[in-house]
Amino acid sequence: MTARIVRVVLPVLVLAAGVGGMTALVNSKPEREPLEAEERAWTVAAVAVEPGTVTPQLALFARVDSPRITNLSSAVVADVVAVDVLEGQRASPDDRLVALDDREIRLVLAQRDAEMARFEANLEHEMLRHRNDLSALEREKALLKIIRREVERARDLAERGVGSKASLDQARRDEERQMLTVEQRTLAIREHDSRRKQIEAQLAQARAQRSQAMLDLERTQVYPPFEGRITEVSVSPGNRVRPGDLLLSIYDTEMVELRAQIPSRRLTVVRAALERGEPLSARAVVDGREIRAVLHRLTALVDPGSGGADALFRVTEGNTWLQIGRTVEVILDLPPVRDAVTVPRGALYGTDRVFVIDGERMKSVKVERLGETRSGGGEDRLILRSPHLEASDRLIVTHLPNAIDGLRVKEAGAAVE
Repeated sequence: MTARIVRVVLPVLVLAAGVGGMTALVNSKPEREPLEAEERAWTVAAVAVEPGTVTPQLALFARVDSPRITNLSSAVVADVVAVDVLEGQRASPDDRLVALDDREIRLVLAQRDAEMARFEANLEHEMLRHRNDLSALEREKALLKIIRREVERARDLAERGVGSKASLDQARRDEERQMLTVEQRTLAIREHDSRRKQIEAQLAQARAQRSQAMLDLERTQVYPPFEGRITEVSVSPGNRVRPGDLLLSIYDTEMVELRAQIPSRRLTVVRAALERGEPLSARAVVDGREIRAVLHRLTALVDPGSGGADALFRVTEGNTWLQIGRTVEVILDLPPVRDAVTVPRGALYGTDRVFVIDGERMKSVKVERLGETRSGGGEDRLILRSPHLEASDRLIVTHLPNAIDGLRVKEAGAAVE
């Protein structure tokens, strides 16, 4: 009986002792104070706001063009004797480009000289003839007076019965013949002006034809009309050319332009500057060389569906070696704006909001976007303006994905308590 009681009571005592020991251990552990959650401070970069005058810049892609691209063609029928230039070479007005065979033109010129000599001789002969007619008319009029006196004497003798009627008739016939001679001579004198003008017209035509032959002779030697660069050569020595056949093409290196499209959102500013006569400069770097240009005009025609209008820039530096048709990136300086700041693109949230540091918190400020510019290192920066930005403000330039008003931040390099 005693053993049975021991077997039942002993496990209960062991279990109770274990529970009591566990309870004592739990109650004897040290108490820890509860941890409080600490707010995170986001590290950001900030710059001081420095309002001032800033020049907006517009990046454009332009095509090199020229309003003076000339196609030189043949004016005569001739053989090509020499071609003195090649594509890509430069040429001045004193440099011969192409020589044509001038022998046929010289033959035509000799014919024109002969025609001129003939008409000059005809004119001289007409002048001599006219002077002779004037002199002869006076003598023939004097002779007519003599014949008329003879008619009077013959009539007087016939009336008195001393002279014969045949003598009177002969005297009258002589008078009629002399009157006819005087009339013919007078007519010849009256026709002198018309004959002279006709010969002079023929002579003028011959001179014009000779001048044309001289001009054709000059055109057998082809020279550029300006300082330029050859873009195409279409003939070789031995080719037979006719009037209108293309010889070569050349563009004026002093009239090189850049054609670029101005976006519609910038057209108002650009057009206003042109109307005020304010020069807008542009620049580009091509093959390591700097190109400078000035906005000259806007085109009068806009293609349907285009996002702006073409502008033409007159190249002022670097125009002698640019190739027509090449595409270059151009930076256009727009009219400067006042009370503006420049910031990295990451500083702008949406289209019109930035953040400044207010104590340890972010504070949003609404801004106006005025354009873009580039720093000296080539970094793209935005131009902003706001009446709520002051020179003492620290503008956050780090773009935070969770940026909201009141977010705790710390500026890089500063300690947070």
